[in-house]
Amino acid sequence: MAALWLVALLLGTGFAIATEPGAKWKILNVAIILGCMGLGLGLGYAIGLGSKNFGVVPNAAIPFSMMFGVLGAMVCVARNTWSAKS
Repeated sequence: MAALWLVALLLGTGFAIATEPGAKWKILNVAIILGCMGLGLGLGYAIGLGSKNFGVVPNAAIPFSMMFGVLGAMVCVARNTWSAKS
């Protein structure tokens, strides 16, 4: 399952960067995706800590990071297509 998330992350990031014509927005897309990945990493790490029922998802930092990165890439693609229509 992690390989599927990794492929989706790489393809989504590549598509988000390739569809943007300006260099400034390409860098901003990368920053948005990395920020989402950092948020997912922190959230997954925090969920993995805890005790009893709160820490039931150990080692969730990397999968959460990839999931949030894919989400960030899709938001960037949506923003690119929305700004192209304007």
